[in-house]
Amino acid sequence: MSTTLHQQLEAYVTRNNFPEESWGARGLRPSDDDVQQDMQQAIIGFVRHLQSALRTAAPGSPELTAAVQSFLEEWDTDDFDTEEREFLYDVACDIMREAEVKPEDIHI
Repeated sequence: MSTTLHQQLEAYVTRNNFPEESWGARGLRPSDDDVQQDMQQAIIGFVRHLQSALRTAAPGSPELTAAVQSFLEEWDTDDFDTEEREFLYDVACDIMREAEVKPEDIHI
């Protein structure tokens, strides 16, 4: 994995992926802080899985797409409401694009 890609992915780990203005842009009231923390942890788990997969699979490769597909099929997001899950998946799609995985190639 390139240094640049590693830095791009790490940015999702260290920043707030669900800032208040993003909720407002979606026409939503922000979820409670503890829910947002859980959402952040879910994203961190996704990033860590992607980073692990990138040790053996090239960005944009079918192997990486399959690893992402497998993760998302098992991703436990049942504790989140519909809007929170959509927000999570939108952030996950941004992360996928960083790794050259096309969200349209993922079926969940």
